[in-house]
Amino acid sequence: MRVLYRCNWCLLLILCCLVMTAALNIWPTNTWAADGHLGLDGDGVLEKMAAQFSLARDLTGTVTVSIQKGELDLELIGDLMVRDWEHLRLDYMVGDSHLPTTIITDGEMVAYYLPDSIKPRITHDPTQLGFPLVIDLVFAALSQLAQSGQGYLVGENEYLGREVYMVEIRPPEAATKIWENTVFWVDAKSWLPLRVTGLGTPYASIEYRAIELEEDPDGEIIGLSAEVAEIGSESVVMVMNLSRFNENTWFPHQVCVRGTRLVIVQEFSDLQFNVVLPDELFYVEEFEVLRSAFAKGAAFLASRNYEAAAKEFEKIVSIDPYNIGAHSNLGCAYVGCGDEAGAIAEFEQVIMLAPEEPLGYNNLAYIYIDSGIYLEKAVDMAEKAVALSPGNGAFRDTLGWAYYQQGDYDSAIVELTKAVELMGEDDRPWDRALVHYHLGRAYASQARWIKAEEHLNKALDLDPSLTAARDELKRIEKQSKVGA
Repeated sequence: MRVLYRCNWCLLLILCCLVMTAALNIWPTNTWAADGHLGLDGDGVLEKMAAQFSLARDLTGTVTVSIQKGELDLELIGDLMVRDWEHLRLDYMVGDSHLPTTIITDGEMVAYYLPDSIKPRITHDPTQLGFPLVIDLVFAALSQLAQSGQGYLVGENEYLGREVYMVEIRPPEAATKIWENTVFWVDAKSWLPLRVTGLGTPYASIEYRAIELEEDPDGEIIGLSAEVAEIGSESVVMVMNLSRFNENTWFPHQVCVRGTRLVIVQEFSDLQFNVVLPDELFYVEEFEVLRSAFAKGAAFLASRNYEAAAKEFEKIVSIDPYNIGAHSNLGCAYVGCGDEAGAIAEFEQVIMLAPEEPLGYNNLAYIYIDSGIYLEKAVDMAEKAVALSPGNGAFRDTLGWAYYQQGDYDSAIVELTKAVELMGEDDRPWDRALVHYHLGRAYASQARWIKAEEHLNKALDLDPSLTAARDELKRIEKQSKVGA
């Protein structure tokens, strides 16, 4: 398959410590309810729980981060500003010239400013901020529960000496493998979740549990310590100490995250909520330039204006040399321009930056195949791409075409037939046309003329400009007559 390019290069803001946030993000579904002794059903308990919290969207404060990794023992102090959850700015008070003085993210990109530098280094994974930023933690999604309020009251129990309601969440069928049997243990007086069991993620089963409570004279909970632990593991993933800052705003004073060889302790102080933060504090010119250039470049690629696309993606990699999607698309643009050496260099860069991603292997394999060089290496790369993404029809096509170039026509037909089956209406018509062209060539190599003509004609239906298919049809027409 001709080289593929990426359009969706923006990564979501997935902050490491917000494991529980995702767990509480409940979709509307049919609800079952049972009455508690106060006449509450599952919906009522969830609504009361959600009413205790508001999202601290706009806040400022001081954050102290201690990082221990092997012999490394580092402490950083910074001014923290958060607006609308997605926008974050940290201004560190550090003297080390190798550490950034300012970090800004909009939830998709991160800009790191080093001392005495006006141009930032850009990355595309906000989890690389250097520590897991915690914002409202477990309580971040409870406002959504107030709206959806879906739950089933399965009973009453006691936890840490307090009466709790046990409310089971009933997820939609599509999410049952992850959220099935999730139960909130909700305090019957303060309406706080003291425990959450039955949580699943694609990687592990986890449990949230309060381990220590602070109460006022009226028995209301005003602070708690809690931990998030992986089921079946002796180690605790996270410990947090939370306090109520006003009527319905909770935030951590301290969070400790433990990995195999890494301990991060994060402490917050001088916190102020619902403050007004101006746009210019979060503005990064490079973000706007990169978004505009990527959108233009992708549009030029889609319309096969390869020279214009190359200019846009060259602009991106000059600003953002670690942008995998831009390097991949620049390689595709070079292919369209006939710059084979440039394309090879870009796809090699993709593999270096993302060795576990199949796209670089597929694209570099295709260049080698199309050029008739390094065929054995091309087959290895194409096989690796298929192994990493076996359901990708384009990768199957590259592998099938590699087998064809080696003269292994039986294997080529097997892979190319799978490629045709996997390619769908969402794929570009000229890419689908190329798969049919390759399969037609493979059938022609075995003198299976009817099958060959069928796929070559399909190729021309999808892409009338594919002259290679038309030339092949003429060739096999002559060949078949000679054979007859």
